[in-house]
Amino acid sequence: MSRRVVITGLGLLTPAGSHLESFWTRVLYGPSVAAPVTSFATRGFRNAVGCEVKDFTETTRRATKMAMAAALQAWASSGLEGSRPPPERVGVTIGTTLGEALSIEQVDLPEQSESLGSRAAVFLDVSTAEISYAVADQINARAAVRAVPAACAAGNHAIALGFELIRQNRADVVLAGGTEGFSRLAFIGFSRLHAMSPDACRPFDRNRKGLILGEGAAVLVLEDYEGARRRSAKLWAEVIGYGLSCDAYHITTPHPGGDGAALAMTRALTSAGVSPEEVDYINAHGTGTKQNDVAETVATKKAFGAHASRVPISSTKALIGHTMGAAGAIEAVVCVLALERGIVPPTHHLEEPDPECDLDYTPREPREKPLSIAMNNSYAFGGNNASLLLRRCS
Repeated sequence: MSRRVVITGLGLLTPAGSHLESFWTRVLYGPSVAAPVTSFATRGFRNAVGCEVKDFTETTRRATKMAMAAALQAWASSGLEGSRPPPERVGVTIGTTLGEALSIEQVDLPEQSESLGSRAAVFLDVSTAEISYAVADQINARAAVRAVPAACAAGNHAIALGFELIRQNRADVVLAGGTEGFSRLAFIGFSRLHAMSPDACRPFDRNRKGLILGEGAAVLVLEDYEGARRRSAKLWAEVIGYGLSCDAYHITTPHPGGDGAALAMTRALTSAGVSPEEVDYINAHGTGTKQNDVAETVATKKAFGAHASRVPISSTKALIGHTMGAAGAIEAVVCVLALERGIVPPTHHLEEPDPECDLDYTPREPREKPLSIAMNNSYAFGGNNASLLLRRCS
């Protein structure tokens, strides 16, 4: 039989803070953390602002070390150290978009006289897979260890994979999440796509100008429900289902009819055995780009029908920027806290709603509301869609 999967630990590093309480307060009340970029020179770009993690000073292997720090936070908060399962029953699934792009940018090509071993070490240090291996090594995890390079849907993909590992009895505990370091490569890419705002991220607003690039990491400890209950662990929330799909429409543009995103949401509902009317909150992908916001609105209407106009929705990216591979994991933490505390976080900077984005996007102010089930949506280049469903634990 399939096993139930609960969340027993949370850890994060974000531009809005690297402790749960300070992060949550900032998510609810702001202000935005967008500021002039300090990681590299932005002279010559149309955009010069970003959302960087200011309280983490590592510059080499930054994505890996942020994931490791978030994982240690999550592991400590889970209380598992005192009742550690065997290493072969602990897994790691970490998502990312560009991995150690910043480290690659900092590497000078080795001289031809250097040894093959030295040159190989450079590539091992910047391997996407190295992120998950590093997290596994620090907690002695020896079950499945997976890197999930699913672009901006990677965090949700990683959590879905961890959920399956436990549900299928291939692990008892999985540290699942996402990480992304601020990089010049990503900044140049989004700038050339004309996808970045010069000042603020305004999802679903008529005057939105694009996303703000961010960075960060979040890791959730997923655990078999029965094992967590036996050790009297704090149950933050339960993972009850997920849905994945791919538009296969365009490398950067979402399907204008929202077909793939709607399919991911519908599959998540089916997976969990939940009706649209049972969902109390949706954390939107909500990048603040013209085409994405409209496509997401259309998709939500297709998946939720009449309930689409009743369910509160919000975008965390308005406050902390688009953290790419970390986004789904950070936003999963937002969903967990929203469920636990009965508060719908707002969409900051939403002043004048776009008529084409006519759902309840919770403008500016948080809203108290009993919440039982939340959906977390992440959409990526290539039409890579991932929806996650979480339920409050009583």
